[in-house]
Amino acid sequence: MQQYYADIAIIGGGASGLAAAIEAKQCGGSDCRIVVLEKNARLGKKILATGNGRCNLGNIEEKQISHYTGSCTVLAEALFQEYQGSEAFFRSLGVICKADSGRLYPYSNHAASVLDALRLQLQDLAVDVRTDCAITALKRSVENMWVIRTAEKHSIYAKYVIAACGGYAAPAMGTDGGFFEILRSLGHTITSVSPALCPIRTMPSLLSGLKGIRVLAKASLLDAKGTLICSDSGEVQLTEQALSGICIFNLAAFVREEGMQIQLDLLEHLTEYEVMELLWNLYAQRSQWNIEDMLSGIFQKKMCPALFRASGIRASMSDPVYTLSPYEIENLSHTIKAWNFPVKPPHTWSTAQVTAGGIPAHEISETLESLCWPNLFLAGEMLDLAGACGGYNLAWAWCSGICAARSAVKKWKEDKGCDQAFQSVGSSS
Repeated sequence: MQQYYADIAIIGGGASGLAAAIEAKQCGGSDCRIVVLEKNARLGKKILATGNGRCNLGNIEEKQISHYTGSCTVLAEALFQEYQGSEAFFRSLGVICKADSGRLYPYSNHAASVLDALRLQLQDLAVDVRTDCAITALKRSVENMWVIRTAEKHSIYAKYVIAACGGYAAPAMGTDGGFFEILRSLGHTITSVSPALCPIRTMPSLLSGLKGIRVLAKASLLDAKGTLICSDSGEVQLTEQALSGICIFNLAAFVREEGMQIQLDLLEHLTEYEVMELLWNLYAQRSQWNIEDMLSGIFQKKMCPALFRASGIRASMSDPVYTLSPYEIENLSHTIKAWNFPVKPPHTWSTAQVTAGGIPAHEISETLESLCWPNLFLAGEMLDLAGACGGYNLAWAWCSGICAARSAVKKWKEDKGCDQAFQSVGSSS
């Protein structure tokens, strides 16, 4: 069995882990031995997939805590005040950013530029990186050291550990949430976790004939009693089995129980009374038209059969508009303002970009140190915090990784100073 020693071991070579490694080495200096342990064959695999390959690495509003949910929001708000910001962080690495609707991207518009900057910075700092290194156990030794066991039967001994290995989302990228079980074995609890930033599945029959359609709407998530949980507006994409789009992604983290539904308001800028007036005007203007053409110019033609079905209108789409009854017009106006789609769990981790849930705030300190075990720090998706779509989750990854690294190095320096003072006293006596 091979053994290896480090001052600070960082478990996970993703966004938060790479930011932590760079900060730890810069703060700790040449005397501080840093090692990054990555399960995959290469670092930052998930970074390459973000922003559709462009890497949406932050947001101009990334420090506004209203864009985040979870028990760690108060903690995160304080940490964001200490964080220089994603644009400044990457400028220090030589990466120029540009803003697009508030989202920050590398000027190259290529995610590989971001990963290369992080990877080459680690190389310049002589940080030890070990890939193909799956962690199977984390234990405390009698010498008060952390012992990290790997699948290859290797042992890494470290004074401090930063766990930054992601959650359950995007298992194809190597993040299967396995480290949560290791943390649970150490006495931590894990809040209820769920996929976030992903499509929301519904009944396929409601989406028949709608694949590929995009429509502007206000999307609302309602609980089983019909109470509003949250809402967001934007472009909704309709697929064979699910609702998708950024506004839907932002609701996904709140899907936690049976019986929930998504409600689409297709004409958010109009009241239901105004929609009713609009429909009666169309009724008068287009009375001889086929029903399937009645809403032409407002919605795509392929949407009309689905809207009429959802309104309980059984008329043939080839029937003339004048055959519609006032009751049917009223139902149609209600559907346009409140088109309901039952949420059909479970949502799969394979389509999720982020894990909602994780280690709760009451089990970590303001320095991101575990309150169950000293010298164990947590960052990124390990913590119960999830951001909205738009670069917020990567901003949290960089921020939390940097903050955890600063905290670990500060303790390392303090302990190193105490050891030197003790040795000095011992030698003088």
